[in-house]
Amino acid sequence: MKAFETGSCMQGVLPTEAMYFKEEIVCEVLSIPIQKPDMERMLDVMIWPEIVHVSLVDTPKGRSYEGQNLSGLKLVAEVNLKEKVTYVANEPKQSAHAAYYETLKSVFVVLPEKSPNGTDICELFRANRLTVCAYVEDVCARMLDSRTIHQCVMLFVDIKLC
Repeated sequence: MKAFETGSCMQGVLPTEAMYFKEEIVCEVLSIPIQKPDMERMLDVMIWPEIVHVSLVDTPKGRSYEGQNLSGLKLVAEVNLKEKVTYVANEPKQSAHAAYYETLKSVFVVLPEKSPNGTDICELFRANRLTVCAYVEDVCARMLDSRTIHQCVMLFVDIKLC
């Protein structure tokens, strides 16, 4: 059994320039569904992130203990991670199987009150002029036993002002 497997994401290249973004690590323990056979080894882990809801919330203004300037606005993105784990069954004919999972994750991004050209961010949001994209930077998965996988996904959520 390999200690770690590297997964893949069904998505394009990460943005080269990002002004407003958040990186988040999503770690979870996945169980093979009861109707599926035990695993001998994993073949691949694929992740498709999908933005399902976006909202803008008012927050306190100030400076965090980490030194981040809090403008009073945060964009909250609900990201659905659609996941597919393929594996070889631990049985004599060693057939390939797939297990599917979905995980909902909330990610927040601190935004300024005004865009670089002076437009109010709330106005841009109301006019649907904010584009929110989620990317998978990396996937790492490890078999814990024949029915359990520990997986970590590095998620990158990017906000573009249109």
